[in-house]
Amino acid sequence: MRPRLRFQPWLLPVIFGLSCAPQRVVLVLPFDARAVEDTRDDADIARAGQAYLDFIVSVSPERATLLGLHGHDEELDDRRTATFFANLASEERMLDGLRARFPAPRASRSARTDLEILEHALATDLRVKRERRPLETQPALYEAPLDGLFETTARGDAPASERASHVLSRLVQIPRVIAEAKGNLRHPPRVWTEMAIARAKGVGIDFDALRAGLLLALPSDQAKVLRAIDVARAAYADYASFLEKDLLPRSTGEYAAGPDLFAFMLGEGERPEEGTSELTALGQRVLAETIDQMTMLTKKIDPSAATWFELALRLEASRATLPRSSYPEEVSRAKAFLAARDVVPLPRGDTYDVIDAPLFERALTNAVYDPPPQFGKETRGLLLVGASSPRLPKESEEPTLGDGDGENLVGVVVRETYPGRLLQRAFQRLYPSVIRKVIRSSAFEGGWVFYAEELMNELGYYTDEERLMELRDTLMRAALALIDLGLHARTMTFDEAVALLVDTVHVRKDQALSEVRRCTLEPTVSLSYLMARESIRDLRERYRLEEKDRFSLERFHADVLSRGGIAPRLLAEEMFER
Repeated sequence: MRPRLRFQPWLLPVIFGLSCAPQRVVLVLPFDARAVEDTRDDADIARAGQAYLDFIVSVSPERATLLGLHGHDEELDDRRTATFFANLASEERMLDGLRARFPAPRASRSARTDLEILEHALATDLRVKRERRPLETQPALYEAPLDGLFETTARGDAPASERASHVLSRLVQIPRVIAEAKGNLRHPPRVWTEMAIARAKGVGIDFDALRAGLLLALPSDQAKVLRAIDVARAAYADYASFLEKDLLPRSTGEYAAGPDLFAFMLGEGERPEEGTSELTALGQRVLAETIDQMTMLTKKIDPSAATWFELALRLEASRATLPRSSYPEEVSRAKAFLAARDVVPLPRGDTYDVIDAPLFERALTNAVYDPPPQFGKETRGLLLVGASSPRLPKESEEPTLGDGDGENLVGVVVRETYPGRLLQRAFQRLYPSVIRKVIRSSAFEGGWVFYAEELMNELGYYTDEERLMELRDTLMRAALALIDLGLHARTMTFDEAVALLVDTVHVRKDQALSEVRRCTLEPTVSLSYLMARESIRDLRERYRLEEKDRFSLERFHADVLSRGGIAPRLLAEEMFER
């Protein structure tokens, strides 16, 4: 067993108000264009970030595994209510200490950004947990150990036998997690219970695959492996029964975050000038513009096609199911295309493997990139490839997109690898700040992917047919942004959200249900992607105007990507503060 990495109490004075860092002032010669920068608090802010990371690792072994810190790989999180409130109290003390210690930080611009990220992360976590009460309302929290099991088996930063031993230790603890679920869950939203039921019922196949891997890694412990698998399988079967028979009838909670909490989660002023009506108008504008572009492109490709939807159906039906071997070739093509045009920097060491996705991780897209952990020795990403999720019986014979087995390979690769998620996360790992490694901006990550798709169109990468299918993905995101805002501001019902996807984006009913359910559980995520794409576009135009003759796409993209994946508002402050 590895030594435990525990939260170090001696680090708390940094957060709670005592400084032990030396003071340092950067001296600038008169001809230097920069202003004098006082950096005396930089070291204390960095120590506060390390203290926060130590705290996260000490209270969440499962998150530590996903971060690449493996001192707790044999443990699962403690989901008892008393522990939950004790951890909240610790976070509140951290936040109060930061605000008292740094009322007006004397720090570099990057350190002040780090401090703002840390304070906002703590404030958001505290408010969301108090108002959403996740232990009582989110049955999926008790299925989260599966994520760590997959990460431990898929990554190679320790010998296979050691990783397998850690998995065994966690498997036998799953009944305890299920017992905590039964004691904690009260009246969750019905839709969240339904989602958890589906996942709990679907883990059997993954346990079969896990058993094969464990037997291979631990040939002398076959009886122990089989017993651990049986224990975990039985626990989740019991959980599925509990959810269906006990919890579902009392699942009467509300999923909407409400307008106040939604606005707070959106970033405490990410786009402060825009309220609900302005954000709704943004989503509607992008939706309408995308439909117009698809209609014009359809007339160019096939003037005889009645609608873009008719042509998209034919294009989808003509594509064969893609083997796993198709992906590396297309990834190489996208990377070479970008390298030849000098539009984005390409860091070294961004290797990846293409592997089968575990069943419980498969979304309705055929591939998703799982980046290497932010910490630890592993630098290899995983492109998880698998068939689409099982489909529910169709309620109508009306054709919908997604009925065929084809996949928009070009669009998936652009989104998940180059210049999308793989490239962005490769740069994020290079940024030295602990705070930016442990607290990621999902808005920037999603917005960058959205922007990357448009960038490749601007560069002429797509055929007309590929562009049409990529625009269909844009249409989906615009609709989801409207749904995200509508559901949580209580201006759109669940059924209206499903109808928007079915009638406007022409997706299957089961896919629409899945996407809307996800939106109920993840307030602000879909809307923030659209907002961030617009912000990155605005940043680019401002950068072009300021740089004038020095402007280049590569220069702009290097500046944006090299700052650790922070939210667009913070990007603007760092890039343009003089």
